[in-house]
Amino acid sequence: MSHIHISDGIVPPVWWLSGYLFCLAAVLIILKSYDLEKVRYKIPKIAMMAAVMLITMSVPLGFIPFHMNFAALAGIILGPAISFVSIFVVNFVLALLGHGGITVVGINTVFIGAEAVLGGVLFRLLKSKFGTTISAAISTAAALLLSTILVLLFLNSIGVVDIWSGEGLLHAHDGEGNHHHGHSSFHIGSIVLTGWGAVLTVVLAGIVLETVITILIIRFFQKMQSDLVQPLSGRK
Repeated sequence: MSHIHISDGIVPPVWWLSGYLFCLAAVLIILKSYDLEKVRYKIPKIAMMAAVMLITMSVPLGFIPFHMNFAALAGIILGPAISFVSIFVVNFVLALLGHGGITVVGINTVFIGAEAVLGGVLFRLLKSKFGTTISAAISTAAALLLSTILVLLFLNSIGVVDIWSGEGLLHAHDGEGNHHHGHSSFHIGSIVLTGWGAVLTVVLAGIVLETVITILIIRFFQKMQSDLVQPLSGRK
C-alpha cells in the first residue's frame, strides 16, 4: 500500500537523493554483515519472495486505489535485513518497467523497507507469547499502518496531497503518478464517502485485506514447510 507511483521531476532532489543515500548505505551495511557463502543456498527463498512482491506491487486491487505489496510478509519470512535488500531490487525493477520514477526508488525502498523491518521484528517478538496467527496479524497491520502514515506525511511535505483536508490522498498512488489535486471520494453502493472518510475507509480495507492474506500464507507455510517462516541465518 505504501508504494509511491510519482513520475520523475516531482520530488525535490534533496528528498530523492537522501532516499538513495540512505537505502544504498543500508544495503551495503546489510550485505557486509552477512557471510554470502552461508546464505547462498537461501537464494531461491529470497527470489520467491521478491517475485511475490514484484507481482503484487504491479497489480492494482481495482475496487480500492491501492495494491498489496507483502513487505511485512517478506520481513517475516526473510528477516528484516535481507527483506530490505530484496525490496530495493524489486523497486528498481518496477521503476525500469515504468511503475513509478527512477528518482523515487530510494524513497520507496525506505518506506516499504520500514514496513518489512517492523513486520519482521514485531513477529519475532510476539510469536512466543501470542502464537503465529495473532503475531502475524499484529505485525502486518502495524507495519502497514506505519508505512501508510510515513507516505502520507511525505506526500504532504512535498505538496502532492493535503492531509488536513484529505485532498488528493486517494490519487497519490495512481499508476501514472499524476499530480492530482481533486477531492478524495470513495463509493460503496449508493453511499459516497469524501475527504478523510473516504481515505480511512480505503486504508482500513487495504490493511485488513493484506493482513488476512498474510495470515493465511503464514499458516499455510507452517503446515507445509515450517522452516519457511524462519529468518535467514548467515551473519558474520
